[in-house]
Amino acid sequence: MSVASIRPVSSKEHMLNPTDIFAVAAHEDKHSQKVVEKAAKKGRVSTERMLYSMMIKEYSDKALIRIRAGNTLFTIAAFEGRVGWVRSYNGDTADNLVNNMIEFMQSARKMGFDVLFAITHTPEIVRVLKMAAKKLNDPAIKTNFNSTNGLFAMSTGKKRS
Repeated sequence: MSVASIRPVSSKEHMLNPTDIFAVAAHEDKHSQKVVEKAAKKGRVSTERMLYSMMIKEYSDKALIRIRAGNTLFTIAAFEGRVGWVRSYNGDTADNLVNNMIEFMQSARKMGFDVLFAITHTPEIVRVLKMAAKKLNDPAIKTNFNSTNGLFAMSTGKKRS
């Protein structure tokens, strides 16, 4: 993938390989670029390259559960009490992202997760998450976003056994 072609790609038209998804995600995540800017400068690499490397390292953690939906990759760190900590890496278009989130939420529910948490400082992602939860049209699914710390929580509607 050339620098000129780093952009979200519709998974309905073309499935990206994971390394290309990370490249798009690193290119698109302006908030995280600002967070790593100082460290990237110190390491004499671009912020995008640093993010890309961090994403690859995170995704390679064998303790994480990995789910792919379209051109979006998700990881879940599983904790006691059927709770999961989620990270996503998106290379898909905005139109497809809602459906990718729905597919992910359904998969997490089937795996037995009751509650999922994620950190996001991007209002657009919060809107997409809320749209996906609403589109699922399941009254058992509840979402909550704390804008002070960027914490997004979602109850999957799964009943504890």
